[in-house]
Amino acid sequence: MLNTFPDLLNLSFIAPLILRIFVGSYFLKQSWEELNFYRKGLIESFKLSKILETLGGILLIIGFLTQVTSLFLILITVFNIVYHIKNRRLNEEKLDFYIIILGILISLIITGAGFMAIDMPL
Repeated sequence: MLNTFPDLLNLSFIAPLILRIFVGSYFLKQSWEELNFYRKGLIESFKLSKILETLGGILLIIGFLTQVTSLFLILITVFNIVYHIKNRRLNEEKLDFYIIILGILISLIITGAGFMAIDMPL
């Protein structure tokens, strides 16, 4: 198979690390901001969701239980999509972004944690 940059194929094990760091940072930043912004009037179930997003972001960044964490973050992301559609607060750009996040999380379930992770292959 012809490849434009064949030498980069030797570094393919780093791809899940890059995905983990970016998606984990997104969930960590997003949930932390919402927890601080809505601290006073939060519904307990919404607060629990944001705490789980924060924990999921941390676990993705360090690479611990990556596939399980990705599965739970997929559920939370689908919940967020349904919540925003129900409340009519989902624009097209946000939906596209959620779909990209879902694709990355599915990729992490399939490929595993990758390089520099606490997860051990079974």
